[in-house]
Amino acid sequence: MLTGDQLRQRLAMVYQWYQGMVNSQTGMLEYLYLPETETFVRERSPIRDIASVWDAEILSDFLGERALQNVIERSLAHYVTYLAPHDDCLILDPVRLEEPSSIAHSAFMILALLHAPPPRRDKHIAALAEGIRRQQRRDGSYKVFFHDLPDSGEELYAGEAMLALMEAYRQLGDQRALESAERAFRYYDAQYFQQSRVAPDVLVFFANWQSQACRLLFECWRGSERAGTVAGYLYRMHDRIIDHAFFDRVEREPARQVSVEVACALEGLNEGYAIARATNDPRSERYARCLCIGLAYLLALQRTRAGGAAERGGFGLTLSDRTQRIDITGHAASALMRSIENTLVCPTATS
Repeated sequence: MLTGDQLRQRLAMVYQWYQGMVNSQTGMLEYLYLPETETFVRERSPIRDIASVWDAEILSDFLGERALQNVIERSLAHYVTYLAPHDDCLILDPVRLEEPSSIAHSAFMILALLHAPPPRRDKHIAALAEGIRRQQRRDGSYKVFFHDLPDSGEELYAGEAMLALMEAYRQLGDQRALESAERAFRYYDAQYFQQSRVAPDVLVFFANWQSQACRLLFECWRGSERAGTVAGYLYRMHDRIIDHAFFDRVEREPARQVSVEVACALEGLNEGYAIARATNDPRSERYARCLCIGLAYLLALQRTRAGGAAERGGFGLTLSDRTQRIDITGHAASALMRSIENTLVCPTATS
């Protein structure tokens, strides 16, 4: 039987792994670890850097640990210097980023600031949220970049923006953020997902971020007709993933799977599972089975014994490729935390 205590033990190993990913010179997190050569790689990816700070905050809070607090504070202090005015709002400066500034940069900055140690920078958060809100078009969709560039990455970035706005509403009571996320939900359900605009190879990523944002919408509207509409959206996304045999392939051919896809699929499905249980929907049993398949894969993938100390606790790209990326470990840790919160019970554990 797989228990919450066992998953917490695995999360404690993840936390130790994060501590080993701190660059001794910069005091910030590395991006990549190559176990075969015992080499750390710091690739320039501000979105992933800021998102990893948020991941570290969430895991620290979940475990009640503070060993990463200096890393978190140093990283946030660094990226706060990137904030720049834009149309009476704040965005991250594209010159400092060395790439176009997008709603994703702002979203993860909001999430990291919302979960940062005190004192909280409420004015920065509100100005970043307003910047995202002003990117919303009449139809409810978001323009991805703050400057004159065509959209790209909308499958992920829109959901990330919605999640940040919902968290800004939940923690700061920003009503306009809630209204923006509500309009976006209606668009990305009816005009995007239902219109088959989500390619199969990005569906698990799209469903993950949309599910995290819409779970918060569901909680706002619980007991109302609108809550049922949001639940239906999550169910359609996850039913499609399951019907397309995603978890069947994970179970039958684990060696052919990619860890980031499985971890993201579990993050999103945990949100669908939580709603299905809350509404006594019979899908909950089907979802639970798929979650257990995915957890078995992740637990088999995590390095718990073999390899060096720096590798231990992290997750490779695949069962055969031991390369460890910090964003993948963040997604995997999030999936484990959500499974604990959902008191998921699986018949067997994988050591």
